[in-house]
Amino acid sequence: MPVGICRRIAVFFLLPCLLLLAFPSSSTADSISQKKEQARAAEQKLNSLQAELNRLTSELNQTQSKLASLEAKIQVNQRELEVAESEYRRWQGILSERVVAMYKEGNVAALDVLLECDDFDTFINSYDFMSRIGEHDTQAIDSTRSLMAEIRARRAELESARAEYRAYADSLQRQRSAVQSKLNEQKAILAGLDREVAALVSSRYGGGGRGGGWNVGPVNGLYFPVAGPHSYVNDWGAPRAVGRTHKGCDIMASYGTPCVAITSGVVEQRRGGNAGLYIALHGDNGHLYYYMHLQGFAASGRVSAGQVIGYVGDTGNARGCPHLHFEWHPNHGGPVNPYPLLVAIDR
Repeated sequence: MPVGICRRIAVFFLLPCLLLLAFPSSSTADSISQKKEQARAAEQKLNSLQAELNRLTSELNQTQSKLASLEAKIQVNQRELEVAESEYRRWQGILSERVVAMYKEGNVAALDVLLECDDFDTFINSYDFMSRIGEHDTQAIDSTRSLMAEIRARRAELESARAEYRAYADSLQRQRSAVQSKLNEQKAILAGLDREVAALVSSRYGGGGRGGGWNVGPVNGLYFPVAGPHSYVNDWGAPRAVGRTHKGCDIMASYGTPCVAITSGVVEQRRGGNAGLYIALHGDNGHLYYYMHLQGFAASGRVSAGQVIGYVGDTGNARGCPHLHFEWHPNHGGPVNPYPLLVAIDR
């Protein structure tokens, strides 16, 4: 067959294919439009949940700080109450010895007053007793009365602080449950998306064409340390128990959410104390990063950026509140507020 005829036949068969590629059918265009609309709707729901989640996380942090302040206040009041009670007992002994001395001196009226009183408080405030003592007993009486008033005030203040603490502790439990509920709602929405729709949502929710993987990053070579639904606030320096202040950033997430290496480096697995199970990541960039309260480990030794190295948990002093306590130690020095760094990556 002549070459010219062959070429015309090839063009005849190829032209419809080229036209289909250049101009997708209406059904294909409709399908793409539908998936984009599904992605927009899903992202609107996710954004709404994230806003509520951020609000709840902020309230949770405020409650934790309030509890820490109340705990410190209770401890101070308890110590001061114990000192006042000890001093009260001392003066009580002095006055008791004084009454015995008065009786031995022949002051029978003092014993009569004592026998008429139901308790020491009544005795110390007895007008009859006050009318029979000498000037050198005045200090003992005044000191004891002042201590009695202080003790009553301390006990009332202590009970009020304890009641307030219990109320905030109950609120904390409700807030923790609410945070986990919102996180689970986000997970459910994402789990219900097909692969193509999931790839169309924002990279903030694991989209951006990555086929449903959650890793946020890299931004300047850095990955966000939690690879799943999460929330956090700038809680650096917030009050914590035993007079401490917060030296990191708490990233709220569900149990078992993967934690990834923010950068390449060497992972060292550790455990113990308030941190529970935790990781020290010695970054190749010269910085040190801590991942605390882990549920479990996933890697040790050399790791690449974005690699799963552990899982969010509540070990150590985080019982009942799964989250990642994340610390950043530039050049292996003291901790620095990691919030600006996290926000720069998580966008």
